[in-house]
Parts: sequence; structure tokens; C-alpha cells
Amino acid sequence: MRILVSNDDGYLSPGLYLLAESAKEFGEVIISSTEVPRSASGREITFSRPLRYMSKEHNGWKVFVTDGTPIDALHLAVEVLSYKPDLVLSGVNVGDNLSLQHIFYSGTLAVTIEASLMGIPSVAFSADVSSFKDFLSPQFKHVVNEVVRFIINYIQEKGFPSGVDLFSVNIPVNFRNCFKVVKASRLRWKAAFKVGIDPRGRKYYWLYGVRGGTMADTDVYAFEQGCIILTPLSIDLNVKNEVIESLRKDLGKLKISVDEKLKSIGSGDKCIDV
Repeated sequence: MRILVSNDDGYLSPGLYLLAESAKEFGEVIISSTEVPRSASGREITFSRPLRYMSKEHNGWKVFVTDGTPIDALHLAVEVLSYKPDLVLSGVNVGDNLSLQHIFYSGTLAVTIEASLMGIPSVAFSADVSSFKDFLSPQFKHVVNEVVRFIINYIQEKGFPSGVDLFSVNIPVNFRNCFKVVKASRLRWKAAFKVGIDPRGRKYYWLYGVRGGTMADTDVYAFEQGCIILTPLSIDLNVKNEVIESLRKDLGKLKISVDEKLKSIGSGDKCIDV
């Protein structure tokens, strides 16, 4: 098995190498990451400037590093290194990625979503650690290793279920020996801003989050009970065919209405620029 490991915390993150070490028994592993942390970069990709891509040695691993985004790191590995992975792993992220809200923001998830679009099975791993030092705990390293190996084994034996494109796995530091497969909640927090004045007398707005409520049988709720969470995800954002058919009928009527207005304009009404 050929495994590509990446992240959004940059190549200096111990979580990156913890993930690579956990996966190496399953085959060939290469690491492609970013030069600096790119957390919450979402699905950003670099079009506006050339990219740098170089190899470095860190933590006993050869790692390929770009000054671009996590998605850039994925594409550079596939296209520049001609590395065609059978599996893409992203993480282990500093901070959990619970709820659809965080999934859409996350650079860690962005790598796995992009890999899924390319037809490559992928898994994102996140943990509620607050700093790189938290990855050094022997107990936590053991839990991560066991989880990663268990999930890769499952994928090797059974693959992804029909309709599933990727897994998002969240690992709590205070693990209470439970593992749950649940859907993602919709929101985890509401945006709020601290208003202040900078030294030059200009007003600024500093974003912080106000925690919302949690619904039972969702990732946020189960994670707060100390459980490891696996959320199966589909990248297909399309609605059901019957919804499309319904909208076609409605938009067909709208088109007729617009056409009638255009006819009246053509019959003598004046158009005025505004």
C-alpha cells in the first residue's frame, strides 16, 4: 500500500510524524506538508504565484515541504513527485474538527476532501490537543497508534461503505475507552467579535466563538463524553433527483415570466442605466 501523509499544522508538528509512524507498517509512506501552519485554510489552493517545494529531514523522516497550502501539498506530491497513493491520511491535527462548520473550515479535512475528489480513499485525524507538547504523552501516542492502525486495517479489509468518501476521526486527550460512529452536528459555535481600538486609533474586530448547544447522537455530544469519534462523510453536495425535477418545473415558469418582461421592453419601453 502507498500512503501519503499530510496535515495543515506544518511539517514541524509532532502529530504529522505520529500519524506516519502509525501507518508505516502498512506499506510505503511519504510525507508532504506545508512550511508553516495553515489551520482553518479550508479549501484554499494557490493560483496567484509560483510555489516552492523542497525536501527536508525532520524527526527521522524525509518530508517534502511547500510554501503553499495543504491542498497544494497534496497536488505537488501527486504531480511533481509522481506519487500515486492508495490512501491519504491527514493530521493528526492540533484541535478537534467537530461539526460541519469546522469540517468546511479545516485544512486537515480539505486534504481528505480533495483526495476524495481525485478518487483516493482518505481519512482525517484530529485531536483536542492545545499544543505540540500534548503529542508527547506516551498514553496519548498509544491511543492514536491503535486507532490509526485499526482504521487502516478496516479500510484494507472492507474499503469504504457505499456512499462514503472519507472518514473524519476525532480523538480526545481524555479518552474514556469508548468509540462511536456518529454524524456531524451542523454548528458548534456562533461568531462574536471583541471590538477594540489599535495603537493608531483605528477600530478592529477580533473574532471569538460562543459555544452553541449540542444535540444527542452527534459528533460534538459524543466527543464531550470522552469518546473517539468516527464520522463517515460524503463529498456529494448534490440534492436528490426529485428536488432537481421540482426546481426545473419552478424555474421553467420563472423563465417564461422573464421572457414576457423582455418582450415588453422590446416593444417600446426605455432602458435607463442606473
